[in-house]
Amino acid sequence: MTIDEAREQVGHKVVYRAPHLASDSPGEEGVITSVSDSYAYVRYGADVHSKATYPALLEAVS
Repeated sequence: MTIDEAREQVGHKVVYRAPHLASDSPGEEGVITSVSDSYAYVRYGADVHSKATYPALLEAVS
């Protein structure tokens, strides 16, 4: 996902896949809460706060 695609996905579910995991691993699901110039901020699971995440490591959930 690009930073522009992340901006369009604010409020939507995404899956984070760490680069060291296989592409068929389940990943971690979260919701994009905001986007800066470099990062998408994603609230994962039951977390209270969002975490800065590189958008290239995110996939949209359809």
